[in-house]
Amino acid sequence: MNKEKGITPQPEKREEKKKLSEERYDSKLFKQAYKVAKEAREIDRKRKKKQNILRVTLFTTIPFVILLLVILIVSLLPDRLEYIEAGKSSNRFEGVIDLEVQEPIVEDISISSEVSAQSVFVYDPKSGAILYEKESLKERPVASLTKILSAIVVLENYNLKNIVTVDLENIPKDLDWQLNLKEGDRITVENILKAMLISSYNDVAYIVANAYPHGGYDAFIKAMNSKAKRLRMYHSNFSNPAGIDDELNFSSAQDIAKLVTVARNYDYISELVRLSSDGIYWDSQGELESKKIYTTNQLVGSSSYVKGFKTGTTKLSGGCFVGYFIYPNEQELVTVILGSEDRFSDTTILERVARKKLLK
Repeated sequence: MNKEKGITPQPEKREEKKKLSEERYDSKLFKQAYKVAKEAREIDRKRKKKQNILRVTLFTTIPFVILLLVILIVSLLPDRLEYIEAGKSSNRFEGVIDLEVQEPIVEDISISSEVSAQSVFVYDPKSGAILYEKESLKERPVASLTKILSAIVVLENYNLKNIVTVDLENIPKDLDWQLNLKEGDRITVENILKAMLISSYNDVAYIVANAYPHGGYDAFIKAMNSKAKRLRMYHSNFSNPAGIDDELNFSSAQDIAKLVTVARNYDYISELVRLSSDGIYWDSQGELESKKIYTTNQLVGSSSYVKGFKTGTTKLSGGCFVGYFIYPNEQELVTVILGSEDRFSDTTILERVARKKLLK
C-alpha cells in the first residue's frame, strides 16, 4: 500500500533531467572558458605589441644616447690643445703645454747686434711668453730641423722595435752625410731615430719614409704636411723627410718653435736629443753591423741647462739650430735660429740674456 502511494520519480524522468542538467553545465562552462581564452589572447597580443614597440624604441634611441654621452664626456675633458696659434699677439705664443699657462712676459729682452741669424724666435714654452723675435714669420729653408717633424710622424706610426728593410728608392744620388746602409739591410726604427736625431744622417730619413706602412714615401710626405697643418704651422711646407734644399721645403722660426713645443713632449725624442753619443746597430746580409755616432749639437754637455735640441745646415739654409733649456726653478726656454753665420754663438748670446730675464 505504501509503495503505491510513494512519490519517487520514474527512472526515465530522472535520467532525462540529469542529462539536461549536464548539457546546460557543459555549454556554460565552454562559453566561460572560451571568453577567458579570448581575453588572455588579447592581453598577450597587447603585451607583445608593447614589447615590440619598446624594442624598436630602444634600438633607435640607444645610439643617440651613447653619442650624447660621448659628446658630454668630451666637452667635460680639460682643454688640451694639440697646436700653437701663431701671430695672435706680439707678446704671447700659444703652445702645446701640459702645465698651467702663466701670465705672458710683456717686456722683450735686449739682444746685441752680435747675433747674425736672419730669423730668431726666443720664448718660454710653458707660459707662451715671447722674449725676442726677428723676422720670425719669414719663410726660409730649415735644413735638418725638418727631421724633428719626420721623427714625430715616425713615432706616431711605428713601434720602436719595428724592423725596416732598407730600400734606397727616392734617395738623391748626390745626398751627403749618409750612414750608408745597403739595399736589403735590416734596421730597427729605434736605431733609425738615433741616427736621425743625434747625428742627423740624411739617408735614414728617406729609408724610414720609404717603409711608411700607410702608403710609402709619398704618403709619408703627406703625413708630414698634414701634421704641420694640425700644429698650425702656416708658414711651412715639406717636400722631403731630411730637409734637403728644395724650394718646396721651408718653414719659419715661429713654426719651428711650435714644432719643438710639441716634440719636447715625446719622451723618446727628448731622450735622444740630450745625448752626446750613442751606438746604433743593424743587420747586413746576416752580419751584425754597428757604429758609434756623435751629436751635431755642440752645446750638449756645455751646461746643465742644455737639454737639446736639433741642428741643421745646408748651402741655402745657412746655420740653423733649435736650443732647449731647463733651469733649476723649472723655467724652460726655446731658442730658434735660422740663417746664422754662427748658430751656436748666436744661441749662447740669446740664452744668456733670456736666462737673466727668466730667473730674475
